[in-house]
Amino acid sequence: MNIQETPTVFIAYPHDFLCYEKFERKITKILSNLNKFSLAYRDDYLGYIEKKLGADKRVLDAITLPDNKKNFDGINYAIIFNDSESFSNIITDLSTKKIPTRLIDTKITRVVNVDKKEKYDVYIGRGSDWGNPYPIGIEGNRDEVIRKYQYDFDRGYLKSSKEQLLKLRGRTLGCHCKPAACHGDVLANYLNSLDDGE
Repeated sequence: MNIQETPTVFIAYPHDFLCYEKFERKITKILSNLNKFSLAYRDDYLGYIEKKLGADKRVLDAITLPDNKKNFDGINYAIIFNDSESFSNIITDLSTKKIPTRLIDTKITRVVNVDKKEKYDVYIGRGSDWGNPYPIGIEGNRDEVIRKYQYDFDRGYLKSSKEQLLKLRGRTLGCHCKPAACHGDVLANYLNSLDDGE
C-alpha cells in the first residue's frame, strides 16, 4: 500500500466473524506503513472498528457509510474479510471503481435448517456426532437444552472433541432448529471465534 497524506480505508467483515484477534492482526499488518488514516465502514456489528479506533493512535476517525452508497467516493483502499457470501456486491463495486482491495479469506461456519431444503455440508442433528443429546420438552425449554449443550461442549463431554470440530470450520451445518436458537450456534460461535493464524 502506497503511503498517502491521509487515506481513508474501507473495512468490511461478516457479522459472524467472532475473532477480533485476527481482525486486529490483519489490519495492523496491512496498514503498518501508514502514519495516519481514517477508517470507513457500513456496519460495525461487533464494535471491532470502534475498538481499533480507540487502540490505534494512527486512526484519525471512523466514518459510517450509508448502506446505499455504491460509489465509495473518498475511499483510497479497502480491506474485506471475505467469507465468499456477504460482500460480493461490495467487492464488485470496489473493483469497478478501481479501488485497491485486500481480500482476507475468512472461513465462517453457519447453521441452516435441513427441513427447509437449505444446502448444508454436515448434518449436526440428533444421532450425529454433534447432535444435542438434550431434547426440548423432556430436558427443558430451548434455552435450557442449549445451555446444557454449551456446558457439555465447554467441558469436553460430547462424543467428539474440539479437535475433531475443527474439520467443520467454514462449513455449513444442518439442523432442524434454525432460524430459532440452536445447539449448532454453540459450534459455529466457537469455530468463528478461533484465530486460524493465516
